[in-house]
Amino acid sequence: MIKVGVLASLNADKWNVFVERNSYATPYHLWEWGEALSSTYKLQRYYLAITKNNEITGILPLIRVKSLLFGDRLISLPFCEYGGPLVDVGLSSDEIRLVTEALLDAANQLARTLRVEYVEIRGSLMAGESTDVKGYKNFQRYVTFGINLEKELDGLWSGLHRSTRSPIRKAMRSGIEIKELEEVRQLEDYYQLYLETQKRHGSPPHKYELFKNLYEALNVRGKIKVLLANYHGKLIAGLIIFLHNRTIFAWNNVTGTQHRGLNPTNLLIWNVIEWGVRKGHRIFDLGRTRRGTTIHVFKRRWGGQETHLQDYVCFLRENVLPDPEQEKYRCLSKVWSFMPTSLTEKIGPKLASGIAL
Repeated sequence: MIKVGVLASLNADKWNVFVERNSYATPYHLWEWGEALSSTYKLQRYYLAITKNNEITGILPLIRVKSLLFGDRLISLPFCEYGGPLVDVGLSSDEIRLVTEALLDAANQLARTLRVEYVEIRGSLMAGESTDVKGYKNFQRYVTFGINLEKELDGLWSGLHRSTRSPIRKAMRSGIEIKELEEVRQLEDYYQLYLETQKRHGSPPHKYELFKNLYEALNVRGKIKVLLANYHGKLIAGLIIFLHNRTIFAWNNVTGTQHRGLNPTNLLIWNVIEWGVRKGHRIFDLGRTRRGTTIHVFKRRWGGQETHLQDYVCFLRENVLPDPEQEKYRCLSKVWSFMPTSLTEKIGPKLASGIAL
């Protein structure tokens, strides 16, 4: 009989060993991701695990996100595009299905106990497959682009759209310097650009502590890099990437309004591609975006493979999934873009943590 339990922090190392060994895992499955979110926003974590002979055979990280405006739900995982169950791939196909269904059953039971509105799984439900299971509805709201870093660098360069190569050359000629963050205090400058970027996009910002907590937790494991673009000694752009399973995950980028014309973001991305090829990484995942947007066009021109991201939702009370295209989000975005930065920094994190996109 399969039994599922909620792991305590004493089992963090055992959890991470399982994640590191699983070929379908992402950096977001690591214990530290949930720990950083929990310590920043006081979110409740329910990290489900199945064990056999004291060894983990399957896990499902769940975080409860509760907001008066945006609802009460269990998400695997918030503030990123991936999550979902991981099962020991050494098991037979029948055993994989059995363990997966046991984890999802436990998630649904937990949801009923907590009386949340729904359970949301971002990513595949079963060992990398896109399979409908246990009443979960499949949503394909976003896509991502994966750049194959196992190609020769010359081939990657020639695969770029000319409207992408030209800005990279311009950024190189301008004298922009790309450096890696060396001290946590440099995150404060990054965060100021982040506030400016979020206001320009009409999106509420996260707390500074989230960036700090993530960096401190993941840097010691070699799972994070923060790249900074400096122009005449001033920070004008930045990019945060996560590293796992020879895959690079773009998570956040910022650009100052004054120097956007120098195209520092293009140079940052190309710098990551060059670095990733040298270090033997397989894929550079550019992160989620919605088709038809200007960001989608920008990412498409980097020559990566476009892939639909899967979101699976099991509704218990509500049948509406929060979406930036909904009217209330559009109104919030318009209002947000006109607010002073000092105010957005104070009230924004509460909204950002509740939206949990």
